[in-house]
Amino acid sequence: MQTIEDKQKNKEEQRYSMVKKYHTETLMKAIDEHKADKMIIPFLLDIVKIPSIFTSSSCAGRLMLLSTDDTENKKNSSFYKRYHRLVTFEEVQNDILNFKGNELWLKVESFIFHFGAQNYSKAKELLIFAQTFGLKKAGIITAKDGKYIVEMSFTQYMSLPVVHNSEVVVSEDYLKLIINKGNEKLKLNYKKLESFEKEFLKRFS
Repeated sequence: MQTIEDKQKNKEEQRYSMVKKYHTETLMKAIDEHKADKMIIPFLLDIVKIPSIFTSSSCAGRLMLLSTDDTENKKNSSFYKRYHRLVTFEEVQNDILNFKGNELWLKVESFIFHFGAQNYSKAKELLIFAQTFGLKKAGIITAKDGKYIVEMSFTQYMSLPVVHNSEVVVSEDYLKLIINKGNEKLKLNYKKLESFEKEFLKRFS
């Protein structure tokens, strides 16, 4: 006869199995539809092979132009352009000049991963890894039986308005400066990402 603890464990395992299956299928669909971040696809496919971990969402880091309002309210924001790579001044300037909206922000964001685990013990293991690796932004954001989600990301970041009231508000020289700064942040981010992937697989594969 099963104990209460055994029943709880079986329920937890079943939930985790279903959640991992769902997110794995979602990832494969995103890859097939060319919606996944190409730079990290090999790493994500290696994560799929790890029985005790899954990934629910991820990004290698990017520079983007975000159509938004004065407060950067997510409900009123949409991606105008996204570049998951280093950029040139000419391409970003051209995209800004062709923008037809009211408010546009240039943003640089670091890599971010959401890793799933079956229980608190594994989630804590993931969190300790992130902290040991040197990621200052890491935490458990979902805690349910059979589904713990750990978010971890690097801290290179930049955000500033480039169009306000439908007018470009940065000079050409300043735009060149911030694009150079953005590329520097992305270079550092991608270097950190490469190291992160290697250390993560070494620890959990």
